[in-house]
Amino acid sequence: MPKAEITYKPVGVNEKATHGDYKHLCQMWDGLTLATAKVWATEMREHPDFKQFIDNPTHKIVFINYEGFRLFVKWKSRNRYRTKKETLAEMLENIKREKQLGV
Repeated sequence: MPKAEITYKPVGVNEKATHGDYKHLCQMWDGLTLATAKVWATEMREHPDFKQFIDNPTHKIVFINYEGFRLFVKWKSRNRYRTKKETLAEMLENIKREKQLGV
């Protein structure tokens, strides 16, 4: 799957950024610690459905897609107690079906 284009936040322009580092994730998600953000980013890197949302141009720089991180948190929450985990595609399809049924 091709990588999405990264939008950087230029100085002086009120443009919404699509990617950020650990510090910016912690600012967006109140209560998320830096250590947890790093652990979850590692989990995302190792998961075939979510590795597309992490870019590492160097060994010290990381850019995490905010929407991809939100999907990962949703996936992690839904699969917390399941032995057979949903894939990302299955989760999105199930969410769509749940909305149609009004669940």
